Amino acid sequence: MARRLRTDAQIDNFIRRVRSEAEHHAPGVAAIIEPLSDAVRERLDLSVDRIEVYERNGRLARTCWVTISGHRYSFSYNYSEGMIDLRDGGLQGPLLHQFDNNTSQREVRRQARQL
Repeated sequence: MARRLRTDAQIDNFIRRVRSEAEHHAPGVAAIIEPLSDAVRERLDLSVDRIEVYERNGRLARTCWVTISGHRYSFSYNYSEGMIDLRDGGLQGPLLHQFDNNTSQREVRRQARQL
């Protein structure tokens, strides 16, 4: 089930928790999480766009869906490749890009502008 995050404070709390968990379990993406979040959030208008996160047994997981101008994207951690996947539509949608700590800030911003 997905839970909608409606405020900047909710989004900030989610990003902090994801980054903290990544530092322990996925250090190869921990440093890119905040810049990626910042770049995507620059594109959002929370009055019309949506951010939803996967919730399991009352706890928020690390999968995130972002709907911008009516188009949905998913961000999730790819365990086998140690990357954050950006997919079109949903978790099974076409892979648009992958991010890790080696992804440049310029590339992060470029990908966010394309959403």
